[in-house]
Amino acid sequence: MVKYIRDPIYGIIEIDENYINSPYFQRLRYIIQNGMAYLVFPSMRHSRFEHSLGTRYIASKLLNKILNNITQDDKSKILELAMYHDIGHFPFSHTFEFATEILKYLNKNKYDQLIRLTGFIKGLAKLHEMMGIRVLKEMNKNDIADLMSKVYNIEPSNNSEVVKIAKLIINSELDADRLDYLQRDSYYSGAKFGIIDPERIINEMRICANGYIFPPKAIDDLEHFFLARFHMYSSVYNHVVIEIFNRIMAYFIAYAISNDDINIPTNVQEFIDFTDDKIISILRVKKNDYEPLYNAIINRRRYLRSTLEGKTAEQLIQLLDQEKVAKDFFNDIIFPYEGKIIIGKTEIETKRSDIYIERTIGSYQNNTEFEREDIVKLPDRYRIHIAVYDESLKKEVSRYFSKNFNIGLTFKS
Repeated sequence: MVKYIRDPIYGIIEIDENYINSPYFQRLRYIIQNGMAYLVFPSMRHSRFEHSLGTRYIASKLLNKILNNITQDDKSKILELAMYHDIGHFPFSHTFEFATEILKYLNKNKYDQLIRLTGFIKGLAKLHEMMGIRVLKEMNKNDIADLMSKVYNIEPSNNSEVVKIAKLIINSELDADRLDYLQRDSYYSGAKFGIIDPERIINEMRICANGYIFPPKAIDDLEHFFLARFHMYSSVYNHVVIEIFNRIMAYFIAYAISNDDINIPTNVQEFIDFTDDKIISILRVKKNDYEPLYNAIINRRRYLRSTLEGKTAEQLIQLLDQEKVAKDFFNDIIFPYEGKIIIGKTEIETKRSDIYIERTIGSYQNNTEFEREDIVKLPDRYRIHIAVYDESLKKEVSRYFSKNFNIGLTFKS
């Protein structure tokens, strides 16, 4: 039975009701798209559910631009994966994955338990990608789970044309996921950075197994897309206050899991009820045990913050990527304060390896060659956010960073 869903971005979306009736897909209504962004942009409370519908809608447009002769069955699988690509997201989306980074050093046993829930024995990809494969298998969609594993490079593939095209449409720099969330997040945040014209971009493109092919006249639209994405990350997704609130929630999740206040699901059926509201309800019940984190999230009490940028941030990120340095750092200055001191890092890097500009050479119109071309050169951007609950901690944290990293910190509210 066809379902007609009214969407603020695309108007009416048509979808077979059988695809959305699964409790695993309906669960995405209760997984917020952008973590704690609503504490800065109040309307950003949209969920992974509508984003998934939008991604499928865009993917259906992209499938019409494929040059390779793949079967209708393969196209259907790609379209289904586009809709289910986020089905494994944990509460508060990527914020939960920040929590797993903390949990790795706070309580390795609990971290390993989370990994085992996904059906894997070690982290081979992002947590929600591995969990998505487990959920799809539980839904008896083994062929979609297999395609997902190849698209996200979790298992080796023979790099068939179908897999290459699926990667372009679902997991590339110009995929259906990005083409949807830029518009959707811009709409709900009220920020205008992400306003793009996907119809124009899609109309101009052709897709082959090696990448996207565009005529030279599409360069302006491609430049606009990459600039929009860059500025949405810099000004919205990685907004300094959002990043701090994301980390505060992540620290609560990590501490609460470690203390057995949040129970990790023991099977995939329990995962259905593992949603944002469950986490918030636990925070409310345990507010006395996590008072600084509760005050920040529920009462929106802002921590004092210091932001490092540029080369200083890049070098410190490289240091903290070393397991021993990170372990010592967390144990020395983060974990003893139980959420009163937090740190988070962000990196913005732009890649365009799958995009080609079609150039006509010689005197014949059909004599063409494809070449990679830098559409727009954007800087990489690195930031580290350090935040403390109150004035009493500023000196201690500043002293630690000065002694161990030769970095001076300046805090502001």
